[in-house]
Amino acid sequence: MKKIAAYSILAIAIIAVIIIAFFAMNWNTKPTASGTLKVSITDAPVDLSKLEVTIDSIEVQSQNSSWVNLAFIDGVQSVKVDLLTLQNITQELSTTQISTGNYTKIRLHVQDATATYEDDTTDNLTVPSEKIDVIIHFEIKENETTNVLVDMTADSAAISASHNLRPVLKATVESSETAKPTPTSMTSSPTPTST
Repeated sequence: MKKIAAYSILAIAIIAVIIIAFFAMNWNTKPTASGTLKVSITDAPVDLSKLEVTIDSIEVQSQNSSWVNLAFIDGVQSVKVDLLTLQNITQELSTTQISTGNYTKIRLHVQDATATYEDDTTDNLTVPSEKIDVIIHFEIKENETTNVLVDMTADSAAISASHNLRPVLKATVESSETAKPTPTSMTSSPTPTST
């Protein structure tokens, strides 16, 4: 019993010493100087006058992982596109007959890309791996046309500090329509589209 009382007194004494030491340390310290931090975010304006991309091949990947090359409109070897001029319009790249079935990816091989800023300075851009992959599922049905629209966001935010072009992509599959087989060559003039 005497041991319990001794331990209790010792515990109270240790607690008292700790409390006194704590107040003594805080009593002599000066308050820390402080200021105000204000964090804001804004959307940077587009400071580009042109964002030109030259695409020299288009492929689609079937569900069984095989790749199918698509021919460009008018049989050309490459297509140069100023992405900033394609706001609210589309430019057809390819109309090709391919085997029926499910497809899971579109690959655009980019030969070169150039950004022209509003002050007329230009930057040659790099596309990592020289390709842009668009993950999308679509089905090719017999005697029907499937329209896939790739929407590439083109602004200065898509250009990294190391001059890499990393556009934001969105693809949609428009309703299929019954059609007769179409040739691989058609006119490539931009046509209005609704977004």
